[in-house]
Amino acid sequence: MKKEFSKLVASATILSSALLISVAPASAATALFAGVSSSVSSNDSLKSIGISPYEIKDTLTWYLDGSKTDPKNTNFSVTGGYGNVKLFAKNTGTHSFRIEVKHDYKNTVIFDQTVEPGGTVDPINNNNNPAVPAGSYTVQIYGGQGYPKGEVFLKSSDTPWPN
Repeated sequence: MKKEFSKLVASATILSSALLISVAPASAATALFAGVSSSVSSNDSLKSIGISPYEIKDTLTWYLDGSKTDPKNTNFSVTGGYGNVKLFAKNTGTHSFRIEVKHDYKNTVIFDQTVEPGGTVDPINNNNNPAVPAGSYTVQIYGGQGYPKGEVFLKSSDTPWPN
């Protein structure tokens, strides 16, 4: 009985860790789990008890400081097999801005979202509408009348995000 309880506690700990990683920005998850030696072993443990965790592969954390009208970032790519992508953007400025995430070679736009002042967007693309090709992406912010200020987070996973 004591052994089964220990397994249950360990499983609950691993599950809560996996859930935190799936919703936290990469930098927060990395800082929190800096002492964890291997996320692969945690994922293997979860899979052994029938839970399919999110394995995060590619991430982008970008803080918009309001210094450019139309900033561009080319530091995001999607690895083959990790075509489930989640975007989170927060606007801390006074003007709306638009985010476009476009594949560099195929010109496939996987996100085109407008973020209102003080607002957030949190869309997902689980490799459909449109399909998410592997490769490099350009993240373009269009400020319109203002200088975009806020945060943009992108992350790709091998597991579909919940709707």
